[in-house]
This record gives sequence, C-alpha cells and structure tokens, in this order.
Amino acid sequence: MATTPSAVERALDAAIALPARRIQESIARMRRERPDADTAELVEMAASRFRTEAALTSGAVGASAALPAVGTGTAAALTVGQTAVFLGSAVTYVLTVAELQGLRVVSPTRRRALVLSALLGKDGSEVVRGSLGLSVLYWAAQSLAQMPLTTVKSLNDRLAKRMAKRTAAKGGALALGRLVPFGIGAAIGWTGGRALANQVIEGAKAALGPAPEPGDEPGLIEA
Repeated sequence: MATTPSAVERALDAAIALPARRIQESIARMRRERPDADTAELVEMAASRFRTEAALTSGAVGASAALPAVGTGTAAALTVGQTAVFLGSAVTYVLTVAELQGLRVVSPTRRRALVLSALLGKDGSEVVRGSLGLSVLYWAAQSLAQMPLTTVKSLNDRLAKRMAKRTAAKGGALALGRLVPFGIGAAIGWTGGRALANQVIEGAKAALGPAPEPGDEPGLIEA
C-alpha cells in the first residue's frame, strides 16, 4: 500500500519544482551586484545569503515562543512552515551553485538526488559513492548528467531513507529547542539554522567540488 507523503516530502517536492529561470535570474542579479566577481566569489556570496536566511527564519520561530500571546502550539505550526522555507532556500542555493559551476539541473529526479545528497552534508556523497561504487571525488559534477534515470531513482530511495533517519535523530531536537521560552529558543534557532545551512554547504561542495579558478570555468551542461 502506498504511503501518504509527509509534510516534509511535500515541501521538498514543491522546492524542487522551482523553475530553472528563477535560478538564472538570481545568478544574473548577483552578477549585476558584483560585476567583477569571479565564480568562487559568487558561490561564497550565495552561501552567505543562504546562511543568513536559514538563521533568520529559524531564529524567528524560536523567538515567537517567548511572546506572551503566542503559545507553543502556534510556534510548533510555525516550525513546520519554517522547514518548508529552509528547504526552499536550500534547493535554491544548491541549484545556484551547480549552475555557477557549469551544471544546470532541470530534471526533478536528478535535482532530488543532488539536493538530498547536499542536505545530508558530506555523508550524502559517501552514500552515493558507496551505493554506486563510484571512485570520483565530486560525484554530481562528474556523473549526475550521464547517470541513467533508473539509477538516479534508486539512489533517491537510499538517500531518502538516510534522510529520514537523520531527521528523526536531529531534526526533532532542534525543533524542540526552538520552542524554549524566554528568548533562549531564538538563540537555539539562530545557531541551529546556521549549522544546518553549513551542513548543506559542505554537502554541496562534496557533490559538486570547489568553484573553478578564474579563467577555468567549464561550459554549461544540462542534466
């Protein structure tokens, strides 16, 4: 019997459906803001913005628990919404870095593999290499575009199972921490949001590799 998708799975599906033009428009804005920036600087710019967004949205949920008129039930509902916001920011960040480094990912199935790998941090790339027997360092940069969709779907199943275990072990603790009253939850939310963002940033680098040196930028490949 098929199971009903969870709220997190639905949020991830919605985030992954982001139109490719939105990523292209975001990169174009970054280039207008920093016309002299090379790829590595633009990648760091994207990372900095992602960290800030994650910290602000997570901290806001924690701060809401300290307000006299806001109960923990409302704050808990906000936590669910914040998860969706975080996933949206994470998907945007990962796809932005991929495109900046020459990989435009348009297939929802391939996007899911790349995003799930990044969400798991460095462990995500280890799961991919172990599952497929890959010896390459940066699996997505070197293999994602050529990988058969049947293989990618199987990989997604493995990554989703690992993500479910990770969420059960760590996500719940952070969610509870954000509900601590008297402003303590805001601090936990802020630092926890940044920590989660840093995990995604490390995961994206493990999958896509470091930004190319100036003058070494590869041509754009669509996956």
